Amino acid sequence: MPTATLHYSPGYPALIRFAIPVACAGMATPLMGLVDTAVLGRLGDPAVIAAAGIGATIFTVIYWCFSFLRFTTTGLVAQAAGSHDEDEVVLAGLRPMLAAVAGGLALWLLQWPIGLVAMKLLSPPAEVTPLAEAYFDARIWSAPFTLLGYAQFAWLMGLGRSRTVMLLQIAMNALNAALAILFVLGFGWGIAGAAWATVASEAVIGVATGLLILRLMPLPRWKAAFSRAFVAHAWRRLFSANLDIMIRTLLLTGAFALMTERGAQMGTLELAANQILLQAFMLCANLLDGFAIAAEVFGARAIGAGARDALIATVRRAAWLSLAWSAILAATLAVLAPVYLPLMSADVSLQREALRFWPWLTIMPLVCIWAFFWDGVFMGAVATRTIRNAMMASFAVYVPALFGLSAWFGNHGVWAAMVALMVMRSLMLTLAWPKLRDGVRDTAPAH
Repeated sequence: MPTATLHYSPGYPALIRFAIPVACAGMATPLMGLVDTAVLGRLGDPAVIAAAGIGATIFTVIYWCFSFLRFTTTGLVAQAAGSHDEDEVVLAGLRPMLAAVAGGLALWLLQWPIGLVAMKLLSPPAEVTPLAEAYFDARIWSAPFTLLGYAQFAWLMGLGRSRTVMLLQIAMNALNAALAILFVLGFGWGIAGAAWATVASEAVIGVATGLLILRLMPLPRWKAAFSRAFVAHAWRRLFSANLDIMIRTLLLTGAFALMTERGAQMGTLELAANQILLQAFMLCANLLDGFAIAAEVFGARAIGAGARDALIATVRRAAWLSLAWSAILAATLAVLAPVYLPLMSADVSLQREALRFWPWLTIMPLVCIWAFFWDGVFMGAVATRTIRNAMMASFAVYVPALFGLSAWFGNHGVWAAMVALMVMRSLMLTLAWPKLRDGVRDTAPAH
């Protein structure tokens, strides 16, 4: 089986070695957004950055609807690897890859109504709308490559190949940065140039990743598995888990979309400031995910092997590392504003506006860490219903908090509501851990 060496109960050094490449790989997507924002910021127009924020929000909502391609795939592949079932390892990757291609083609066909509805719902200011539409019209063509990348990287991650995923993500980010500079500043394509840079970079890396996967698992194995890929009960299991994750993800992306909508109602400057801060938050969130995904993969391995003690040890060690890592990121953000904000925009008034809300960004790692960490643990167990229920309860708290606090405290209230959402998610999932732990069959010794 083409897997990296993974033990059921890794020690602290092994978790760190796995998590660091994961964190670096996770930085690629938000870094692409940061690069776009930084390059567009050289144009000196807050409306352009605000439009990129609107466009990014639309695609975040769209693609997170398909995030099950990443979340459930990694857990299922890791569990199959833990039980040494090579045929299921192939099938656990093939089904989401097929779903990804189909989903991407559907988004191509439905791009006009999706764009129309999205603009109506987000209601950007008049000067922002045509720019956001230009971004959307170009970026939508990356849909099949984006979704296929989710499934491809998840399959590799489930096999423990975090370094491979990191290198692929770094290559994609470097290519995107080079193309964004060329298209926006060199060719003068404006905001559409940033979108086309993303399309081109994701397409190139998607093809490269496919070739790499065929080297790890030869084409005859995939062909042999194809006839079994459409077994009805397997798809029912997959879509049952995926429905839970889709609901969870829709609510989470809805929370960020509502945050963007509240900022848009406050004006272009507030919207652009929130976009700059959210880009940093997304980068930070992906850095925090390193140990969460380590807990997901190693935890799923332990569950697949029937090693409850190994699961408990993995969760405990990954939790301590997550806490330490979140403190480091919070301390880093506390001193980063004077460097980060000028890079994101040449507009001094926008820099000052973003600085007003920087303290909220600084505390987010400490607030969010347990929501992210427990998501990883429960994803590895494919305990998706628990994740869904926690998100539903948290969203029910978030919506009234957002509208109430934003009415009283403006944009500070918007960020306070996001903190409330993350705290509620953390609490709900923490309380659910004993049931998951006690429900794991114990048929193998920890290693």
